[in-house]
Amino acid sequence: MSEDTTRHLGLIGATSVGVGAIVGGGILALAGIAFATAGPAAIVAFALNGCIALLTAASFAELAIRFPQSGGTYNYAKRVASIEAAFVVGWVVWFASIVAGVLYALGFAVFAAEGAARLLEGMGRDAAWLEDSALRVAIAVAATAFYGLMLVRTARGGGQTATAGKLIVFAVLIAGGAWAMGQTATSTLLSRLDPFFVGGSDGLLRAMGYTFIALQGFDLIAAVGGEVRDPERNLPRAMYLSLGIALCVYIPLLLVLVTVGTPEGGSIVEAAAANPAGLVAEAAERFLGPTGYWLVIGAGVLSMLSALQANLLGASRVAFAMARDRTLPRPLGRMRGRSGTPAIAVGVTL
Repeated sequence: MSEDTTRHLGLIGATSVGVGAIVGGGILALAGIAFATAGPAAIVAFALNGCIALLTAASFAELAIRFPQSGGTYNYAKRVASIEAAFVVGWVVWFASIVAGVLYALGFAVFAAEGAARLLEGMGRDAAWLEDSALRVAIAVAATAFYGLMLVRTARGGGQTATAGKLIVFAVLIAGGAWAMGQTATSTLLSRLDPFFVGGSDGLLRAMGYTFIALQGFDLIAAVGGEVRDPERNLPRAMYLSLGIALCVYIPLLLVLVTVGTPEGGSIVEAAAANPAGLVAEAAERFLGPTGYWLVIGAGVLSMLSALQANLLGASRVAFAMARDRTLPRPLGRMRGRSGTPAIAVGVTL
């Protein structure tokens, strides 16, 4: 089956792959580290990282226009270097996407277990059993198996719902923070931004280094390039849109966290240093009460699921492209007749 007959993703679908991979997990996990390192200047660190990521996206977009086939980085290496070099690149990209998928599956299990534990504790029931590592691994495996099944049944993989859901949750969270800012004196808001460059230029650079990964994921759009309609137009647009949407979520959210999510009489640096992993949930609870906490849990669950789906989708397409060149066993390059999906590549990726 030729790629031209399997181009089922439009601009929205391709953008969803990038947004699914980028938005959510990085900001929830790394905002605390950024604030602890650079203070309010973490906002600038994310903005500067966005500029750097834009340059990277421009390179990927140019390559995607020239080689609009599935496989992404593997396909580019094959065209401009050699099949031997592409073999190494393909294995690295495939393995890296699998590892990322594992981390996102475990992240989903953590958010789901923490939310369930809070519910049980609120009802006066014991929730200690939810801390069992084996249970969390089982939840992660179940989520991976579910999305694997979806990717076998349909090429879209069912990730668009989770992606749209998390954007809605983040929008509500940011809107709630904006409302809280409107209820707070301007002098108070400005005082929480002072001092701005807590760690100086060194702290800013370190925060950029720690958080750059939070803006990665648009490369997965290239991995599904052979499934995108009108690729010369839609591939670059999807990459730029996914990165732009991420920045439109990250920058306002960081501003809200530092202005109305800071503890009374404290600083964002102290709060972040005390609990970097839980900073976003704690901050949201300060300005929205329990609703803020549950919005962050919801955003975390949906972010991890959408990122899991995007990485499984990208990894399976890299494996599919490699199999067609016989750098992986040929059966991985077979398409499932009814759904038109590389079912064996998906199964091996799982």
